[in-house]
Amino acid sequence: MDLEETNNRFNSELQMQIDGTLPKGHIYSLGYPNAILLSAGIENLPIELSSERIAVKSSPDYRRKHQFDLASIKDLVKTINNPIAIFKSTRLDGAKVILTDLRHNGWNFVVIMNQYTNPHCRKEHISVNSVKSLYPKDNVMDLMNWFRSGDKLIEWVDKEKALNFISTQSTNLIASGNEIQGSTYNIVKNFENVK
Repeated sequence: MDLEETNNRFNSELQMQIDGTLPKGHIYSLGYPNAILLSAGIENLPIELSSERIAVKSSPDYRRKHQFDLASIKDLVKTINNPIAIFKSTRLDGAKVILTDLRHNGWNFVVIMNQYTNPHCRKEHISVNSVKSLYPKDNVMDLMNWFRSGDKLIEWVDKEKALNFISTQSTNLIASGNEIQGSTYNIVKNFENVK
């Protein structure tokens, strides 16, 4: 199944979840990683997302208060395969943090993905790229620091998208304003993706 078909299927199933007709326990299949994701170190394994996980993450009762409208993750398949940037996770060993073009209330979504092996599978252990979390990232300073880390955290970057993202962030939201924006811009401009 190609990217467009996979994305359309995801959107149809997402609409079912929004309408309350998606079967309980459904696992979304987001296809396989493209060349961008592979070059950032994501394994060539199926990408999966639990419908229960996004129900929890989008809920107004979720403890971290990253509530979002489920409709705002429409086209998730296409957007994770064409991200702004991919970073190493600072919290989950081996995980990748994908900064996307998807937005909710002005904040860009991040998708946290990690390889997962099901130890309870009877035939064999099955490994997948599991979407562990996704939410609108409302801390601009965190994002700027990830970019400023250079190759310590950046795994891959679309320079055009990233430079646009950096230049459009409100300097009022960042402690040192234009200075941080300028240094971040230069780091991204000079970053070289692994071929």
